[in-house]
Amino acid sequence: MLFKYTAQDKSGKEVNGTIEAESKLKAADKLFNENQLSVISIDKVNEKEESAKTAEKKPVETKKEKSPAEKGKKPGIHIGKSKIQDLVNKVRPEGKKIKSIADAFNAANEWLIMQSKIKAKDKSILFRLLAVMINAGMPILKSLKIMSKQSKNPRMQSIIKDVAESVERGSKFSDALASHEDIFTEAEVGIIAAGEASGQLNKTLSNLAEETEKGAKLKSKVKSAMIYPIAVITILIGAIILVMVKVVPNLQELFTSSGVELPLSTRVLIGGSDFFNASWLIVPNWMLFILVVIGIIFLIKSWRKTKHGAFIWDKLMLKMPIFGVLNTKVALGAFARQLSLLSGSGVSIIRSLEITAHAVGNEVYKKRLLEVREDVEKGISIHKAIEDDPLFPGMVASMIAVGEQTAQLGTVSGKIADFYDDEVATFVKNLSTIMEPAIIVFIGAMVAGLVAAIMQPIMEISDIASKI
Repeated sequence: MLFKYTAQDKSGKEVNGTIEAESKLKAADKLFNENQLSVISIDKVNEKEESAKTAEKKPVETKKEKSPAEKGKKPGIHIGKSKIQDLVNKVRPEGKKIKSIADAFNAANEWLIMQSKIKAKDKSILFRLLAVMINAGMPILKSLKIMSKQSKNPRMQSIIKDVAESVERGSKFSDALASHEDIFTEAEVGIIAAGEASGQLNKTLSNLAEETEKGAKLKSKVKSAMIYPIAVITILIGAIILVMVKVVPNLQELFTSSGVELPLSTRVLIGGSDFFNASWLIVPNWMLFILVVIGIIFLIKSWRKTKHGAFIWDKLMLKMPIFGVLNTKVALGAFARQLSLLSGSGVSIIRSLEITAHAVGNEVYKKRLLEVREDVEKGISIHKAIEDDPLFPGMVASMIAVGEQTAQLGTVSGKIADFYDDEVATFVKNLSTIMEPAIIVFIGAMVAGLVAAIMQPIMEISDIASKI
């Protein structure tokens, strides 16, 4: 079959021509491997054009701009498009139009697959099984093809398949993973690249799987500690709004008609009830209150995504009572874990610090670690750069000094990471133990205040009625 293509050469100039191959994929591979061209689009030549060009054995290359008709034409293969579109093209054959409800359903299902989340557990399983297969002598390409069929996550299957195809075309495994930067972090790609260079990919993948599991468990523990108080407070606010909207209005007429002077707590309760039952235009205030709270949460999340907002938020989180200590321990654990993995895998210390800064998950520590990287470039050791820094306890600086002096920075950093992982686990356990009775006392106080505000005037009315 004859195909016409549009591609770019090494200098970035556009090249148009035709090539003979069995399929589009083989044509693209041939152009990439034999002609060193990066394919932009490739289409099958129709029968009339093919009969006119079958005598041409070599691709005809003309360096010219595309005509307006060619510019408007939909290409057959898009190399360099967004990852999601690439994955959709692999799942759904190109040119297949939606002609029925079934096609629409399938298209919606494909879109949902692309939106599914890749969990740390999915990556950990991938790294661990690849390590086992490579250690058994299986080539990386065959291992990837097996994994693409075994993964339970549909999106992960598509990603592994895409990585396998990239490796089959001659890309390095680490480079293929780097093309999915929304899934595989810079640290993971850097560690795998170091493993490829040192010939210890199986060991590197095994270590990476273990550390990914540890990091996932740590995040899960921190989240579980935060979910309980947030859930309780949310339910409490909902219950208070319900009392204000449904219960208090029924008692308000009784209180006001009795002629009894209402205590302050009851007046505050009635004022709150009047506010929630009032409306702005046709929207009740209680509904506006909920929408405002949701809006504030959304705005805070959007603000946190900005560079300045993320830095200010992380700075506040480090200074918060109780939770500030937890966030500090988590950041230090992440710093030590990434530094251990990278330096232990043979990545240069400067590159390790740069990757660690972006992988630590805290903008304050990120900024400081990038400054430490600059100091190390100037010849200053890491422990000297972080010495007397409030972000790094003296124990961390001292242990890193030992690691640098004994050329065992990876091992020592791993010990620091294990220490802070245990510290976080113990802190979360103790926090949960303390938080439960504290929340019970808080709820009890709120309920007691609510009951007192309702019962005080009722008791006074009862006293007056008994005297009469």
